[in-house]
Amino acid sequence: MKPTVIGIGAQKCASSWVHTVMGSHPEISVSTPKEIDFFSYYFDRGYAWYERHFEDCGSSHHAYEASPSYLYDPRAPERVATYFPELKIVALLRDPVERAYSNHLHEVIKGHIGPVDFETGLRNNPGYLDQGRYGAHLARWFAAFPRDQVLVLFAEEISADAEAAISRLYRFVGVDDAFRSPIHHERRNESDRARVPLLRNALRAGGDFLRANGLEAHLARAKAMGPVSRLMRANSVDIRCEIPPMKAETRALLRDFFAADAAHLSTLLGRSDLPWTSLHEAAA
Repeated sequence: MKPTVIGIGAQKCASSWVHTVMGSHPEISVSTPKEIDFFSYYFDRGYAWYERHFEDCGSSHHAYEASPSYLYDPRAPERVATYFPELKIVALLRDPVERAYSNHLHEVIKGHIGPVDFETGLRNNPGYLDQGRYGAHLARWFAAFPRDQVLVLFAEEISADAEAAISRLYRFVGVDDAFRSPIHHERRNESDRARVPLLRNALRAGGDFLRANGLEAHLARAKAMGPVSRLMRANSVDIRCEIPPMKAETRALLRDFFAADAAHLSTLLGRSDLPWTSLHEAAA
């Protein structure tokens, strides 16, 4: 089975939540694992290798995978269009200044970098900036696919009205947009680390088992129960308590860095009201 919809990122822009929303719908199956990175990092493994990640999709009408590397890899749009020109694309965007800081927290949590301040991480990892150049990256996707095959959602608007975002996603895919699941309202992939990683892994494995067997409602009730909820909170450490916030002068530099690309993005999308605090700060 081929995918019918792919998520292209960006990283730290609600991609885990969208993956959950997609996978909860009875007409949509998701790949194993979530991020295959075929059209970016593993293209040399071939189509058969890629399609094996969808073998468990069964009789679902639609299959979905999401790899944030696709957004900024310049080779990905043409590769995807050659593979399946009718594919639908979901792009997720977020204030690029806030996304860069969240990217740093993510790298610290993953252990890719030590618990250093954002400014040190920024000097070490140019990807913090490159991934936020949405206008430049989306222009390549718009050149490879018709505009009506690309859905662009903003993380800020998802937070403000998740119900509307869910309906837009399902309508875009072409499935029943009235479907809802209790797990739609769970927070996903927060900026925290586990005190006991083995405990978190065990809890996630249990959650994955329940989801795979269509027991999302039971999972949501279990998470809401006092003992389970307290255990999850006790095992969570907010990484923002360990990493200092971005400095004001760094924020100003990043705001200026992204300004031209944000203007480009506004033109591409035909909207001047990008919901980003950093742009409002610049206007003020």
